[in-house]
Amino acid sequence: MLFNMLSDSGALNAVQGEHDNFLVLVSWLVALAASYAGLDIIKLVRKGSNPAWRLGWLCAGASAMGLGVWSMHFIGMHAYQLDFPVSHAPALTLISIVPAMLGSFIAMVVLSSDKPPHRALLLSGVGLGVGIGLMHYSGMAAMRMPAELHHSLTLFLLSLLVAVSLGIACVYAYRLCQHEWGLKRSRTCALIAALCFSTAVCGMHYSAMQAAWFVPTPDAVTPSVSPASHWIIYLIGGVAVLTALLALVATRVQRRLHDSERHEYMTQTRLLEVISALQDSVILLDEQARIRLCNAAFERLVGLSSKQLEGMSVSQLDYAEDRRSISQHVRQALEKKGEWSGMITALNANGETFPAWLSVSRVTYADSDDRDYVALLSDRSKEQQAQERIRHLAYHDILTELPNRRALQERLAELGASKTLTHPYAFLALFDIDRFKVLNDSLGQDIGDELLRQLGGRLQQWSEAEWLVARLDGNEFALVGTLASHEALSAEQEAMRLIDEIVASLTADYLLRGHPYPCQLNVGVLIFQPLDREPTPQLFKRAGLALLEAKRQRDGKPSLFHQAQEDELEERLTLERELQHAIDHNELCLYLQPQVDADSQVIGAEALIRWQHPERGMISPGRFIPIAEETGLILPLGHWVLQEGCRLLSEWRHTPALQGLQLSLNVSVRQFQQPDFADQVLSVIQQHDAPPERLTLELTESLLLSDPEGTIKKMQQLQNVGVSFALDDFGTGYSSLAYLKVLPLDTLKIDIAFVRDLALGMQATPIAATIIALAQSLGLRVVAEGVETDDQRLVLSQLGCHVYQGFLFGRPGTAAAFSSAIVKNDAADHANFAQ
Repeated sequence: MLFNMLSDSGALNAVQGEHDNFLVLVSWLVALAASYAGLDIIKLVRKGSNPAWRLGWLCAGASAMGLGVWSMHFIGMHAYQLDFPVSHAPALTLISIVPAMLGSFIAMVVLSSDKPPHRALLLSGVGLGVGIGLMHYSGMAAMRMPAELHHSLTLFLLSLLVAVSLGIACVYAYRLCQHEWGLKRSRTCALIAALCFSTAVCGMHYSAMQAAWFVPTPDAVTPSVSPASHWIIYLIGGVAVLTALLALVATRVQRRLHDSERHEYMTQTRLLEVISALQDSVILLDEQARIRLCNAAFERLVGLSSKQLEGMSVSQLDYAEDRRSISQHVRQALEKKGEWSGMITALNANGETFPAWLSVSRVTYADSDDRDYVALLSDRSKEQQAQERIRHLAYHDILTELPNRRALQERLAELGASKTLTHPYAFLALFDIDRFKVLNDSLGQDIGDELLRQLGGRLQQWSEAEWLVARLDGNEFALVGTLASHEALSAEQEAMRLIDEIVASLTADYLLRGHPYPCQLNVGVLIFQPLDREPTPQLFKRAGLALLEAKRQRDGKPSLFHQAQEDELEERLTLERELQHAIDHNELCLYLQPQVDADSQVIGAEALIRWQHPERGMISPGRFIPIAEETGLILPLGHWVLQEGCRLLSEWRHTPALQGLQLSLNVSVRQFQQPDFADQVLSVIQQHDAPPERLTLELTESLLLSDPEGTIKKMQQLQNVGVSFALDDFGTGYSSLAYLKVLPLDTLKIDIAFVRDLALGMQATPIAATIIALAQSLGLRVVAEGVETDDQRLVLSQLGCHVYQGFLFGRPGTAAAFSSAIVKNDAADHANFAQ
């Protein structure tokens, strides 16, 4: 059919047909589906690395788009209804699909590239539009009908312009969306571009149909509409849509396969990268112990590359000392358990050894019968160094770098556990720097630390193969070692001779801040037999007792442990425990010793505490009072005495012969120094309803040295209610006469040490006379203690002392015996007076 241009449609009686709107919509949907399927393939093309696959998918996409354009055109032609029959030439109709495919192919090639230039995008859009136009007009040229086809030039050019413009818009729309969103939203890009493309195809087609005019021939007849033509339309449209769907399905499948392959590749790649990044050596071996894979750490370890190592047997590598033995143990363990692990001494490429942890495990694959083995070699040098450092800190002193108490304890335990010890005797010496706190406080802790370091260095020089020097804590050091002697006496002599030499070297002057510093040591020494296997704490305790004795002596001479020291300690601990029990279970009692005047009349008594032990019998206060002072039991003990004394006074007030007596109670320094001591006394007096004017509290001179102002305040508080005070053992302490003048005292007691020698005419007489004169000048009463002979009483009387206490007038006795004797004497006096 010739291509004719029409200038005047009325002159030739040209006619146009009418469109079926439903088929027009169907044609547009077919074009949209086909173009979307084709454009969606671009993502696969961009991802593909194989040129053949890329070309194949380009052809598939172009075919889908070309088939869609051709199907849209064919459906649109059947939607165009004329008044005469129309048919199509088969060959030319099929050839008309080629321009659409070529135009689509060009556009897809450009869009699948990474960064196409604007010129390429413009040309691909023009090519797409031209292909659509050529497809349309070649398809119309295939029409066979009893009419001549003419075209309106204006609309013809407009249709081509629409095709080219919308083709360019389609290309740029896809490119802009792709640039904005990338591959993540490629489907949206394809849909937007497909909308432009389908609009371009439909716009061009229906613009071109408006440009077409038909001039019927005279023999043209009215066509008979056949339903089969509609079925052909639906068949072609269905085939086009099905092709598009198949293309989409194939795209999805290919994408899944591509993603799966990519994921698998990424997994393998990342796994290799992770293995390579590990600091530990990783090796994959086959069943013949040949290397299949290794990481960079193993390459550095053996000094070979992975290519050199691949396929090499592990037996060819010097990876560890005694590798043959290790390989044999690993092989046997893998056959039995499938795994092996343990510490080895590994070798690096330079032949240097280092500790390492080797673990080998069997690898079983789920999809294969092959069995590989993975080995992990971990360098433990840093861990071992850290462990050694921790162990060093655990067994050494930080300041002096000497072994510490823990190391010494283990050394003593080793001596006891040794079965090959050739020396039957050993010694443990403890060294304590005398007056070290004074040095620290006066010169500073840094100087004290320097002295400790220097002394530790000197002591370390005495350390031998079987000797151990240690710093225990603070300023205390220790030395343990064996002795060559085989007899106890010679072992003691040998040990003391060695200790004397050591002490001589340790006490030589030290240079501290450029000045010499003399150092004196207290040393306690224990000789023991390691084979006796005595507990280590027992050894330390005995050496500590010897050191304690050296501190007491403070003569710089080493003190050797004797069993009596331990016995004394155990005795003191036993007494302490039993004294607590005695206080809690009322095993104590008060003995009273009478105080008499010049006429030998009892005017009062001093309460003396006694301990009636259920097993030991009567225990002297000289044994348990010092223990009570050291342990703090003196407080509950003193409170018990106060309670019992006030109870007696409360009982005496109901007996005429006793109600006028004065009762003296001894108060310890620690008890009196309690902030609420005065309140305690007042509370006990009130509790027992005791007459406070009959209570005398005896204080010692040492109390005045600690807190004279607080002492005076408490004394005045109690004196205000009638309690009197006596200063006990006057003259034996360090009383200040200034304090003595202001103290609210009532009585001075002359100590027994001055009373004992009065009858001998020694210096005791003038001292006693001075004390009596001083008391009289201060208006104080004087009581002489320890009066045992009548001569002593006579001298005291001549000196002006008329109150006495001692064996001459009565020994201490129970409160009941004292009370009974006073009552009897009073009754006898009344009987004599009645006669």
